[in-house]
Amino acid sequence: MPTIGKHSRKAIGPGLVFMLIASTCTAGTIGQKRCMMLDKQLVSVTHSAKTSTPKSVGDLAERAQSLCSNGKTAQGLRAYARALKIMGSQPVFPSEQPQSQRIKS
Repeated sequence: MPTIGKHSRKAIGPGLVFMLIASTCTAGTIGQKRCMMLDKQLVSVTHSAKTSTPKSVGDLAERAQSLCSNGKTAQGLRAYARALKIMGSQPVFPSEQPQSQRIKS
């Protein structure tokens, strides 16, 4: 049965570690982008609201910002989604819109 030489094992180990680190960084970046998108949506909805914003929305927004900045993007996104739903809006990510709703340029 063929075995991997000592030199091959040394090259494979760091390569796998690099791939894992790269995939983790990419996932974090995507989460941060989504946090920023939902934050912008929430700010837009609260500024355009005809009535005053409930205190719970402000509290959820602060919590969401804190969670996102501490790397807990999934929990932050859920907090943003709850705040948007309280304001009567639905969280939207551009890549998740149906093809018929996308703006054509």
